[in-house]
Amino acid sequence: MEGLFRRGCFKKHRLCYLTVEQRKSVYGSSFHHKIKHYAENCMAKSLKTCLVVMGNQMKKGEAYVDTFAPVPRSTAGSILMLMAAALDLEMHCVDFSQAFIQADWAVLPEKEQQFFISPPSGWKQEDGVVYECLSPLYSHPASARSLHFTLDAWMKSEGFTQSGFEDSVWIREADARLPHRVLMSAHIDDTLILC
Repeated sequence: MEGLFRRGCFKKHRLCYLTVEQRKSVYGSSFHHKIKHYAENCMAKSLKTCLVVMGNQMKKGEAYVDTFAPVPRSTAGSILMLMAAALDLEMHCVDFSQAFIQADWAVLPEKEQQFFISPPSGWKQEDGVVYECLSPLYSHPASARSLHFTLDAWMKSEGFTQSGFEDSVWIREADARLPHRVLMSAHIDDTLILC
């Protein structure tokens, strides 16, 4: 599994090799393992593994600029559910898979600092090699912010506009490509979609 995960990270251009001399500050990393269970019988369904950076070691201004990621107020979810019931719309709850590694630093309004991680324990690697993180990882303080701006840029490219009352609620009116109005609310990587 480790080899498959490592190949995926490099194939998606999320990490690149560097030697110790090329680094600035290096943060620790580890694998986070989670076993997902079926609700009916509690049997194991799958094993989820993700690479996390030790974000608790990072300092604002050195490793990241800002952490605030707009999320909808609690009333936004209630309003969307009421709209779905009143207008007889379908509502779907969607959770993005591997959300943070799909985000991009380039869409942030501020320039994020370069950061490097040491290989996690158990990851076979030559001495003196560190990895530059080219996109957000779990536990990085600015990952959620990066995901929001990546999602916002994509939504706008697809013809959505931000709602007037929330930065993380988007609306797309019906047109020739999509015959129905679509509303979407995103709380980090958990979304409500109405159509």
